[in-house]
Amino acid sequence: MSTVLTILAAIVVFGVIIFVHEFGHFIAARIFGVKVNEFAIGMGPAIYKKQGKETLYSIRAVPMGGFCAMEGEDEENDDPRAFNNKKPWQRMIVLAAGAAMNLLLGFVIVTIIVTSSSCQNGFVPSTTIESVEPESDAARFLQPGDRVVGINGTRVNIRRDLSFELGMYSGSGECELEFKRGGKKYTEKFTPMQTTLEDGSPYYLVGFTIKQSPVNFLTVLHESFFQTVWMVKLVFVSLGMLFKGEAGVSDLSGPVGVVSAMSTVARSGFMDFIFFAGFLAVNIGVMNLLPLPALDGGRILFVLIEIIFRKPVPRDKEGYVHFAGFVLLMGLMLYATWNDIIRIITGAFG
Repeated sequence: MSTVLTILAAIVVFGVIIFVHEFGHFIAARIFGVKVNEFAIGMGPAIYKKQGKETLYSIRAVPMGGFCAMEGEDEENDDPRAFNNKKPWQRMIVLAAGAAMNLLLGFVIVTIIVTSSSCQNGFVPSTTIESVEPESDAARFLQPGDRVVGINGTRVNIRRDLSFELGMYSGSGECELEFKRGGKKYTEKFTPMQTTLEDGSPYYLVGFTIKQSPVNFLTVLHESFFQTVWMVKLVFVSLGMLFKGEAGVSDLSGPVGVVSAMSTVARSGFMDFIFFAGFLAVNIGVMNLLPLPALDGGRILFVLIEIIFRKPVPRDKEGYVHFAGFVLLMGLMLYATWNDIIRIITGAFG
């Protein structure tokens, strides 16, 4: 895929993810009778407007972001249809609906990919062992028919869970494997086998092959659901690395970095590009639920405070907090975008 096509595809992907997110807010608001003043895709000046019965629909010049402007969202309003006059649980659903739609979009994309791959290969991978490598350390205790259910205290639902945990193995020490045999659960320690990838980097394995499950509705649904869960886990692992200092703020990527990553992934094939789009949808959904000012999660936090103390935080004070959070988030995005540009220039001329 050429650079121009990748950029256009990235804009379309961002646009779809944003549309789905804001549509979630819009639909939930309509269900609970909240008046929506404007539904917009993009930011900046409007390049297209259409006035509905009560809602202005618009497309804006900058294809990043979007909003669903509701009556009484950021200020006190006497209109019975205003957002601030709805019950707390209704407001929480409206606020969470955008992220929920992003997660649903990610799940749908993953399901399409898993279905396509499964139909092409004729099977869905399982976590049940078919054969064990005789030279592996795990051969001491594993047998064909055992089902792997955990590694290093983390539950294993699909093969990707196992690969992910082994991908974080440092190369020293033992790992702990949980498996089921005859309805009983066992736990054993082992040293992973080391192999080498094409780029020369080490890669670690337990040392077994897995059985192939038949392709049907349940196996595809199981694989798709837990691959989506794996994406959610990956976001939290990345955030954990950031807070622990294992990754720096300089490692963050803005829109430019995401487009660059999409360009790299696109070279691997169309399905990899679509998978990345699914991960991006899940990523945006999870990030929006974080309890940070200006994000949906931050607004949900204020509703929870209202429920706990049975008194809402003054709207103007909440507005100041969200505005400050928005400024900080914009500053972080600009910083990440600058880093993206420097990385691209360094990669091109360094």
